[in-house]
Amino acid sequence: MKNLFDTFARSRRARRLVGFGGLLLVLPIVLWLPLGWLGLVPTMVAVFGVSGLRLPAGIVVAGLLIAAVGFWDYDRDSV
Repeated sequence: MKNLFDTFARSRRARRLVGFGGLLLVLPIVLWLPLGWLGLVPTMVAVFGVSGLRLPAGIVVAGLLIAAVGFWDYDRDSV
């Protein structure tokens, strides 16, 4: 199992795929925010309520963490 993870972690293509996947997770919410401010779509507060804003915020945080892991340069940090 360790060898499989090591192969995946060293694969630049696989890491970039994970990074772009994380960004694709964030993209709809990032686009929804200004569109809601402009009145083109319902605002997040109207859909989720003030206390429900934790859900889209959690999705954004998770997506950005996934992207950070995906775009981390594994080979350069080895000392």
